[in-house]
Amino acid sequence: MEEYVGQLWDKVITGAAERRSASAAVTLDEIAPSLAVYFRALGGDPGLTITAAQPTYHGARRSFLQKIAGSGEKVALSWADKDSLRLPPKIDAFEEKALNRDLYFWLAAVATAPIDASLPWIIRNQQVTQTTLARFPGLANIYRRLVEKLITLRPDPAGLESNEAAQEHAIRQALEQPGSVKT
Repeated sequence: MEEYVGQLWDKVITGAAERRSASAAVTLDEIAPSLAVYFRALGGDPGLTITAAQPTYHGARRSFLQKIAGSGEKVALSWADKDSLRLPPKIDAFEEKALNRDLYFWLAAVATAPIDASLPWIIRNQQVTQTTLARFPGLANIYRRLVEKLITLRPDPAGLESNEAAQEHAIRQALEQPGSVKT
């Protein structure tokens, strides 16, 4: 009985801590074949294999519930090396399956853009977004829908300390108007 209660508690607290949409989840395995064709059609390196990224510690601030649940410490980031384009094994960030699927295709599209790793992350990501949208203007509507939904999932700056609120405002501005945040 004690084990059952512990499992139930873990399920409840983890569910409350993590805002995920399991019913709308899309896995990399489901879409890998079409994603590979898409990636290559956009000019992605034909020598790269598309594979699942392993979750890594991110070091970002976690919510109180995440700390209690012991969750939110790792995230599967998208990245590429000389052999592979690594994408999250599952995307369940949005309540709409189509948006989770669109996020995979957006990640594949931005992976075709050149990256200047010497730049600060917020500048680098804005440049990659601008390059991708300039090369593929048809993706602008998908990008806008993703950003609109993502903004609703982000912390409200009004409830943050001033330095964190300033950072959140900069992130939102960079997402909504890529290239507008300079530092």
